[in-house]
This record gives sequence, structure tokens and C-alpha cells, in this order.
Amino acid sequence: MEASTEHAEKTWQQTKSENTRTAILDAAVDCFYKLGYANTTTESIARRAGVSRGAMLHHFPTRFDLIKAAVEHLNERRLAAFAEEESRVQKGAEHSRIEEGIDAYWRQLNTPEFVVFQELKVAARTDKELEKVIAPVLKSFDRAWYEAVTQIFPDLALSEAFSRTNYLTQYLLEGMAAAKTIDGPKVPEKKMLAWLKRELRRSYQDVLGTVKRPDADVSSGG
Repeated sequence: MEASTEHAEKTWQQTKSENTRTAILDAAVDCFYKLGYANTTTESIARRAGVSRGAMLHHFPTRFDLIKAAVEHLNERRLAAFAEEESRVQKGAEHSRIEEGIDAYWRQLNTPEFVVFQELKVAARTDKELEKVIAPVLKSFDRAWYEAVTQIFPDLALSEAFSRTNYLTQYLLEGMAAAKTIDGPKVPEKKMLAWLKRELRRSYQDVLGTVKRPDADVSSGG
């Protein structure tokens, strides 16, 4: 009984610690968005998270540790939101829903998370400490994003155009989203989204309507 109580106590402590860590990282991302990366301090993050400086240092002994974890946390949030939304849109589809998938991705890019992501990439150009964090995280994110897209669109992943169209979609939509943070409504998003949907449908003619998503799952898993 004592061992069981001790185990439960450890589990509670671990959960509390994880919750505190997550609160700090969420606060960091929030501060990056509302204050800007350059204006964010460890004190402002601790204040927003509602934790003491001691608690902050317990989880992240150095500013580098905090920034590294915050960037990784940001990308985890972006990947999770992308996978959840796209999976919801594609649920039950016999063939991948291209137009709805593009709309879902575009919504994901018009969020505070993407704004922060872009600001951090730009800031890393002249911030060597941030560059050390961003470079490997970006590579990891790109690999994870490609794996997620392959799983969510298994029929499209069998197309010869899959790699090319992924680059096209990612660079076009991310570029538009980045421009919107400054240009606002001047970005011709409706025109470009409509063009992209037509281009993807044309590019995927080798699999659209001929390869079913469940069959593609079996093929990619075998």
C-alpha cells in the first residue's frame, strides 16, 4: 500500500511539473506574439505563466534552454494543429479532398503560431544564439511535416508530382501568409488559392479518382 501511495505521489508530482513546463512554454509563445521576440524577457514569460523565477530556472536553467524548448514547443503545436484539422477534413473521404485540404492549411497559416514562427526565422538571421536553435528545429519540422502530409493524403503521396506539389503548396501559402502580416488585404489570396487548387488537381491526375485512400494506406504500409 505504501509503495502504491508513493507511486501515486510521484505521478502527481510529475504531472504538476509537466503542466508547469507547458504553461511556461505557452507563455513564451504568447509573449513572442504579443511583445515580439526581441522584447520578450524571461521575466515577462514568468509573469505571463504565473510562475516564480525559481520555478522558471528549475525547468530552464538558461535563456538558451528556454528559447530552444519554446521553439520546439511552437512547432509541436503547429504540427498537431495541422494534423488534427487536416485529418478531420479528410475523414471518411474515398479520395483526398484537395480543395478542402488547401483551405484547412491556409487557416492554419493565419494564426499567431505562424506569425511567431516567421518572426523567429527572420530574427535568427542576426541572432546567432537563436540561429543555433532554429536551424536544427526547422529541419526536424520539415521532416515531420512531410511525414504527416504523406499519412494524411496517402493516395496523393503515390503521385509522381507529390514532392513538387508539396513544395509549391508550402512555399506559396507560407509566402502569402507572411506577406499578409504586413500587406494585409492587398494579398490576392482568393485568386491564388483558386489557382493553386486547380494546379494541384491537374498535377494529381495520375492518382485522383483511380487510387482510393484506404487502398493507398495498405500500399504505403506494405
